[in-house]
Amino acid sequence: MPDAHEIEKAIKLLRLGEVVGIPTETVYGLAARIDIPRAIEQIFKSKERPFFDPLIVHVASIEQAQKLTSQWGVVAQALAEDFWPGPLTMILPKSDEINPMITSGLESVGIRMPKHPMALEVIRELGVPLAAPSANKFGRTSPTSAFHVWNEFKDENIFVLDGGECEVGIESTVLLVKETSIFTDLSILRKGYVLASDIQKSLLKRKIDFHFVESVSKKESPGHMKHHYMPAIPLIVCENKELMGDELLVEINQRLNQLPDEIESVKILKPINGVKSYALLDLALDPVVAAREFYSELRRLGEGNFDCIVFYKEEYQRGDYWDSLFDRLNKAASLIIP
Repeated sequence: MPDAHEIEKAIKLLRLGEVVGIPTETVYGLAARIDIPRAIEQIFKSKERPFFDPLIVHVASIEQAQKLTSQWGVVAQALAEDFWPGPLTMILPKSDEINPMITSGLESVGIRMPKHPMALEVIRELGVPLAAPSANKFGRTSPTSAFHVWNEFKDENIFVLDGGECEVGIESTVLLVKETSIFTDLSILRKGYVLASDIQKSLLKRKIDFHFVESVSKKESPGHMKHHYMPAIPLIVCENKELMGDELLVEINQRLNQLPDEIESVKILKPINGVKSYALLDLALDPVVAAREFYSELRRLGEGNFDCIVFYKEEYQRGDYWDSLFDRLNKAASLIIP
């Protein structure tokens, strides 16, 4: 764990307009001040991230968040009180303080208050919110330790504040909030640790009128592309447990060859000499523990002497927490074999 000197160094670099790797309870973020355009631009350059993918802004208080949006209503206040600091991002109409680069030109901005004490200390001491997407190259596996970030950006001399292993292990729930004077529409754009049932319980106890809307565009959420979070070698999700060994390898190679080389700016990995071996991804029986371990396991297996990773989906892996994990797992997969 870093000492006060390390935290001071991170703050100093951020004040100078540098990007810094910071810990949160979800995944590590690549952070920059929201009031220095060249720093925001550097996030996109370092991550090799297309400018159409918006960034989440991290705050240290509700008061900071209120300045970032033109509409902070009773729903936003209630959810902030119940779930912040924590893994809930709210998409709200942006204020003039938000650079359009952060929102990819959209009129809304994602805001959250991270739970990790070091992230909060940095933002408080800095006095400025931070734009901070996950600290990895675009489309690749998110980092859940400082080592993951160092390894990802080893050639770019990016300072990383070491806050230990991430507690949650997958990105925050992203909730689109559209409030009017009469009612509020809510849409979950990215599933996470905070569930729809948690949000519903929070608002019902306050007798706030709302309803969930399913059919909305997810372009306002980061990580909305078909392929994201991908490991160093192809991940194959197999729903047919009878398919294994040489028969599975033949199926994988045939299907990989049929895929385009790139989908929505994300390069699809295809071993030059084909897939000849695979590692099995095993997840814990508890979906909360499985989510915490997921990205680390993808990285560990991706560094082994295998051509791909295979995950067999089990019948018991059902329910809201599993759904949140499978949102990442399915996007991390090059192939899903029914």
